[in-house]
Amino acid sequence: MPASPPPARARLLPRLPLGLALGLAFGLSACAWLRPQPPAPGVLALVNGRPVMESELDRLYAAQTAGAAVPLPPEQSLQLRLSLLNQLIDRHILLQYAAKLGIAADPAQVAREMAVERVRQPPPPAAQLRRQVADDLIIDQLMQREVGARVSVSDAQIAAFYRQNQASFHLPERQFHVLEIVVTPHPGPVTNLAEDKAATPAAARKKIAMLRQRLAHGADFATLAQEYSEDPSTASSGGDLGLIPQSVLMTQTPAPLRDAILALRPGQVSPVIHTPRGYYLLKLQGIEPAGLRPLSDPQVRQSIRDLLASSRRQVLQAAFLTVVRDQAKVVNYYAQRILDGKP
Repeated sequence: MPASPPPARARLLPRLPLGLALGLAFGLSACAWLRPQPPAPGVLALVNGRPVMESELDRLYAAQTAGAAVPLPPEQSLQLRLSLLNQLIDRHILLQYAAKLGIAADPAQVAREMAVERVRQPPPPAAQLRRQVADDLIIDQLMQREVGARVSVSDAQIAAFYRQNQASFHLPERQFHVLEIVVTPHPGPVTNLAEDKAATPAAARKKIAMLRQRLAHGADFATLAQEYSEDPSTASSGGDLGLIPQSVLMTQTPAPLRDAILALRPGQVSPVIHTPRGYYLLKLQGIEPAGLRPLSDPQVRQSIRDLLASSRRQVLQAAFLTVVRDQAKVVNYYAQRILDGKP
């Protein structure tokens, strides 16, 4: 990645001058830095001089709160709007960076994804949906180019991990390897790559139906879990719950989830499961017999490779996002309005 000059927001302020006139000049410049010039109507933020519009935030907020029985309390609404605006800012940063690299979405793939996305009811207007799908595909390509292509795991690393963790590969009883996608119907922190969070029961139902439809069309379960699952403990690892001992499955797993797992054959995906916590999709990766699983077992090697690759991907992704954000010049007018008590 080519080096770039340090962004304006990261440069150090000049030392306080000794002269009174210079001191006043510094005071005026500092005030200008803290309080940017008022934006054009409808502009909530600027990303490298390009606007993030209030209409974008309104659409995203409406989608997140669709079907709510009552409006969110004022402070909770402000918190959600500010969080969603930060997501939009990050999205603009990534899309601008991708454009500089010449990354574009394949029209045929856009058309296929639009057909899947139309299961949402009501679907967004065609032009809006096309732009949203194309942007998602562009960001996926960008992350694969800048992060995924740099992830590698050697046989030596796999063998070293196995030696250091051999006890964990001894199974005293039969175990079930399960992946999950979770969608919850309440506002909360965003924990997935798509920065997507259902905030109401209606939004959760639409989201889980969309994900089930995408799986039916051949989408990869682990990839969708990373992008959309709302379980902070498993989303980053592709929804991997690891190996669940049979005794734990039978005595500690909620009955709807336990029954769904027992009804699956390896490789199958469950129907949508509704629980008090939210909605689940489960995939049974496999069933492991009791005993020591050798390193020669392809599933053992693949599980170690996936674990090491996921860990490496998380580190590189965090580093990449930090670098790209630091290269961008962002002015968040909406945050300043909240500080001024004029949201």
